Amino acid sequence: MARSGLHPFPACGERDGDRGLVPMRIPALALLWLIVALGTTAFACVQSTAPVIYVTATPLQLVPTLEATLPNPFIPTPTPSGPTATPLQPTPNPPNQIALNAAPIRYEIQQGDTLSGLAVRFGTTVAEILRLNPTLNENSVLAVGQVIQMPGRPQQVTPNFKIIPDSELVYSPALKGFDVAAYIRFQPGFIRVYSENVGGGRFMSGAEIVQFVAQSASVNPRLLLALLEYRSGWITNPVPSGDALTYPMGNRSERARSLLSQLDWAAAQLNGGYYGWRTRGMTAIEFADRSRIAIAPDLNGGTVGVMNYLARSAVNREQWLRDISPQGFFTTYMALFGDPFRYAVEPLLPPDLKQPELVLPFPRGETWYLTAGPHGGWDARQSGWGAVDFAPPRPPDSVLLTQGSCYVSPYFTTSMAAGIVVRSGDGVVVVDLDMDGDERTGWTLVYLHIADADRTPAGTVVQAGSPIGRPSCEGLYLNSLGTHVHIARRYNGEWIVADCPTCLPEVPNVPFVMSGWELKGYVGQVYQGYLQKDGMIRRAEQGRDNPINQIQW
Repeated sequence: MARSGLHPFPACGERDGDRGLVPMRIPALALLWLIVALGTTAFACVQSTAPVIYVTATPLQLVPTLEATLPNPFIPTPTPSGPTATPLQPTPNPPNQIALNAAPIRYEIQQGDTLSGLAVRFGTTVAEILRLNPTLNENSVLAVGQVIQMPGRPQQVTPNFKIIPDSELVYSPALKGFDVAAYIRFQPGFIRVYSENVGGGRFMSGAEIVQFVAQSASVNPRLLLALLEYRSGWITNPVPSGDALTYPMGNRSERARSLLSQLDWAAAQLNGGYYGWRTRGMTAIEFADRSRIAIAPDLNGGTVGVMNYLARSAVNREQWLRDISPQGFFTTYMALFGDPFRYAVEPLLPPDLKQPELVLPFPRGETWYLTAGPHGGWDARQSGWGAVDFAPPRPPDSVLLTQGSCYVSPYFTTSMAAGIVVRSGDGVVVVDLDMDGDERTGWTLVYLHIADADRTPAGTVVQAGSPIGRPSCEGLYLNSLGTHVHIARRYNGEWIVADCPTCLPEVPNVPFVMSGWELKGYVGQVYQGYLQKDGMIRRAEQGRDNPINQIQW
């Protein structure tokens, strides 16, 4: 069975490594001198294949004594008394039975493995490993390649303190009235004056980067800002230094030394925990050293998402335990935005949620190619596995000769339903089906890798079958290696998974059906899948030569 499509798919955000711009190190004293002398902060960064690019900030009038006392109308005040120091009691979640009943897993012994080391890594005991493997004893020598049984659920369990509701992780209706740029404008920290070259000489401010990542990954920008403050102080500290300046979200990869790459990585960890827990049978948090701890079964997806990010960015488990306590990250969120549970939209997905009628995303009579089954809506693996990829018909040889495998298709992808285009740019088109103009509410369809040429602009009302744009490889920070269109569904900002045998009971199963063809996947196998209709099957495969992936209507 093919992995997917006409390309090796680092497309659609497959960032198991970390890409990004590489800022130059600037001594803290130099930064301080610039702030005092010029009233602005300079920041330099380079792309891995580009010359040094200087990142600048718009000069500001420094009036710290006045600005510190300015009221901030963009911090919501949900009740007349404002945010209180006593958080609301969050709604209890039913225990996750998948987590409670996790079956043992097969593990292949690696060089250097010992029984005691495996016990630490899997959050269990040597006695439990021996119970699952009667042929072993405490003195057994483990051979590389030997397969043993390990507990599917570690014995050590996370605390069950809820940090945020689900709607505070997702780019959801809970954000109505919140403006990222307006909020940052009133803050004294480095984020207010930061900007970076995101490619091709295009600069984005800190606020624009936060908004871009929030919209793209469908993650709550309040959460990104609060985590940025917690890890590096960028919201309140005008002169961060050291790792706080270079790795503001805690990803210490040398390839992730820009705010865009740091936030994009953080959003992937948040989504990995959220959708892993809610839809993929995730039972444990894994740390950077690959040790694990079981997730308390009564936690909600939003909290698990935050725990997952904090585990990947913490120095050690002791720090992580402080991070997830009521005295950790939660206090930073309270200080910036008040009690997160006052913004809760519950349930984020109605239990009786049904998909509107959708048609295939190309004109009748054309033959297109199913090149990828369910995978992440934004990144490859971390967000909800609700995306499907189609490649257009083969273009004329002259197009391939002049443009190569990343060509702008002469064929149009089309709207799958009536709606209004609410976002169009950077290779993305978002169609809002409830036509309220807000992509955070109701059903939306997200199209990626749409060429700039002939792309339908924002504000356009479309019908099913209306042109959306031409498939390509385009996309800011999300370029593909082969021409195709990637399509995913969202409801209230949540990526709706295509096929969900491992979803929690509270997550509605909403089949992804287009012109009667239903998208199906395989548990744990990203990109693999097929379309089925009336006994017919079309499988995700590479190339255009096998009828098994050819589809028309």
